[in-house]
Amino acid sequence: METKYNCSPKCDFSDKIVFKNKFDEFVFCKNCSLLYRKNLKEYKEKVLSFEKFNKNFNEEINKEKYIKQISEHTSIIKKIIKITKKNPHNILDYGCGYGVFMFACKKMGFYPHGYDINKNFTANLSTNFKTFKSEEELLEKNNSKKYDLIFCKKVLTMSSNIYKDFNNFNDLLSPNGYLVIMDQVKNSSKYKSMISLKNNNNTLLLTIEALNFYGNIFQLKSKYTLNDFGDILIIFEKGNYDYKNQKISLNKLKKIEKFSIIFMLIHKIQIVIKNLYYFLNKLIKK
Repeated sequence: METKYNCSPKCDFSDKIVFKNKFDEFVFCKNCSLLYRKNLKEYKEKVLSFEKFNKNFNEEINKEKYIKQISEHTSIIKKIIKITKKNPHNILDYGCGYGVFMFACKKMGFYPHGYDINKNFTANLSTNFKTFKSEEELLEKNNSKKYDLIFCKKVLTMSSNIYKDFNNFNDLLSPNGYLVIMDQVKNSSKYKSMISLKNNNNTLLLTIEALNFYGNIFQLKSKYTLNDFGDILIIFEKGNYDYKNQKISLNKLKKIEKFSIIFMLIHKIQIVIKNLYYFLNKLIKK
């Protein structure tokens, strides 16, 4: 589904602000709190050609780093189950990449389906899982309202149409299903972004406000939100509720960008304290 202004049908042309830094030209929507590249559709082709998405699949999945990531994602799945209080039967990894989440699911006895616009991923993962090689294949009628868990990690910041992605979630999610998004947001972020840097990795800049805005369009309510200085885990569930559009201004996003070094410092202190806690806990148990 194409939208007239590359964000949502609920946003008007009057909501748009053109923002230029010394590298690129962007559009900020005051209504949905989304900052995106002016040439969004053209940039989609660039994303597909990124080297990091076209490495040798078998080499990547046999690296020590990959094995560690499977273990980390096993913990993420356990956390999702604890929060939702539901064992998912039908799982979709939306933007499956090299399949870390899918192998973590398999390790726990789940057999997810995978979708990605890059065939390097879906073709290679098809020997272990059911994968969809195109959006049309994914959205076939017999696949509608099927999944009780859709997992979407580091996908939306490279989207060419976030409204369309949420529309897909709506078509694919079962009435009692959960949508889990893990990505980078600008709120209290420890990362510099395309506001001030030449960023070739992202098509758009997400905010918590934007994610809730798009979720609300399709009656998706945030059940759980954890923002670790820009790294967000947000779990949506279906539900009718009174929603007030919490907007964030472009000026505020620019100000937040200036504090990224401070947020990074606090984050590192947080990690040191956490590691110290686990170390002391181990000593006490001995």
